[in-house]
Amino acid sequence: MMARPSCVVLALLLLAEVSGSAEGASNPGFVARITRKGLEYAHRYGIATLKKELSTVKWPDFSGSFKVGWIKSVSYEFYRLKIHRFELRNSDLRLRPTQGITASLTNNYMSVSGNWKVKKAFITLDGTFDVRVDGISISVSLNLGKDQSGRPTASVAHCSNSIGHVSVDISGSLSWILNLFHKRIENNFKNILEQKICEMVRKSTASHLEPYLRTLPVIAMIDQVAGIDYSLVGAPQVTSQVIDTPFKGEFFGRNWRSPAPFDAPPIRLPEKQDHPVYFAVSEYVFNTASRVYHQAGRMNFTIQNQHIPQDSPIRLHTNSFRAIIPQLARLYPNTELELETSPESAPFLMFTPGNVTLSPVIDIQAFALLPTSSERKLLFELRVTTNISATINVSSGRIVGSVTTGSKLKLELKHSNIRYFNVDLMEAILNYYALHTLYPSLNALGPVAAGEPAGLLLRHGLLQLASPPAFYHHEQSLRRASLCLCQGTPTSTVWSSTSTRTSCSWGPTLKRPNTEEE
Repeated sequence: MMARPSCVVLALLLLAEVSGSAEGASNPGFVARITRKGLEYAHRYGIATLKKELSTVKWPDFSGSFKVGWIKSVSYEFYRLKIHRFELRNSDLRLRPTQGITASLTNNYMSVSGNWKVKKAFITLDGTFDVRVDGISISVSLNLGKDQSGRPTASVAHCSNSIGHVSVDISGSLSWILNLFHKRIENNFKNILEQKICEMVRKSTASHLEPYLRTLPVIAMIDQVAGIDYSLVGAPQVTSQVIDTPFKGEFFGRNWRSPAPFDAPPIRLPEKQDHPVYFAVSEYVFNTASRVYHQAGRMNFTIQNQHIPQDSPIRLHTNSFRAIIPQLARLYPNTELELETSPESAPFLMFTPGNVTLSPVIDIQAFALLPTSSERKLLFELRVTTNISATINVSSGRIVGSVTTGSKLKLELKHSNIRYFNVDLMEAILNYYALHTLYPSLNALGPVAAGEPAGLLLRHGLLQLASPPAFYHHEQSLRRASLCLCQGTPTSTVWSSTSTRTSCSWGPTLKRPNTEEE
């Protein structure tokens, strides 16, 4: 009956879905919490799966013997046992603090049919039988943990069962002989069931659940540059109310891998348990992604005239900069320009209550595209610093946000081949453009996510998301979402009861310089 107890455990472990490190050696990058409401969902899922699995359960044959007067000992065998009906009347799934979970089935009923065979010397009799088993109770306790590779583990800590009543009906040639001893056969059947059920549970756990958990992936490749390590950094933490599963949540380069030079902050989830599942993602996850893509050169862009909106009053042309840099048009008349941008270091996100803050420092090199050759002439180099803040909240089941400038753009002339020019004037023009064009256009994109109501909260160093049971990411959705977060701006993420769809928009496609990672 419990030949597949893994269904209940997998419902729990995969809801949190899912480079070894020592137990408790580091803080997780993100934590998945399953509350009692989530446990109820896992319970329903496990029961539904168990009902499907029962039709595939293969019961072991059993045999025995009895004495019939002068015939003496007669041996019998019951085989090809098959469950025809099973009633799950009472079931329960409970948490065992610091250890794991306990699944219980009580006062259940099943009917089984099969074949019987009696042998005495060269005489063989056979027929069919039906068995009704009532008052079946099973309790299985599983310990949850992790192995050295960061994969979850589950082992049977305790198993007990009891059978209330067994009734056997036997038919076939000379079946009356067996019916004379039906009480003994019923007791034998009951004893064998009580012996075999827990044996089958332990065998199934060892042969199905444990090998499956050892094959669970703990890394996902995002693209040609990066992957993410989501192995466990500790065993699932179980209390009487929740299961907290800590994941590493660290991005790494596909062609190189080195530990992040900064640590993940501690993650503390709130006490309230209004939702089935909570996800807490620290800024560490996003910042390791930023580090990887920066080191791979994927944050360096070349901006050309074709990337500038057609209705923009400013073009990458020396004539457009006549008012700011008069000598530029004289030195290079009617010449197109090209900009190369690159962050001086990996830009890091910082989460504060209600806000996401980014403080990038960007180097911009301006080149003149000489019309008489394929060469470029370096004109000047600027350092740009700013502080960008995004406010994110949930309104009517939609995740909405707005972008504001925490500080004005600051320009610094690092180098010039065309002598000094009015940097302050250029700074004022860029700030005007950002304030009146760039930020309003970003805010006009609308909600970044829609679907079933979710609770989103930004705290110090932490993004917290609470969702209904329908919100469970599959690996492909994780890849798409991660790709958007690392390489562009996600314009819509839709969570529904059947799927998660993430679409990404980067605006005008910028030309990225070739790197060794390509």
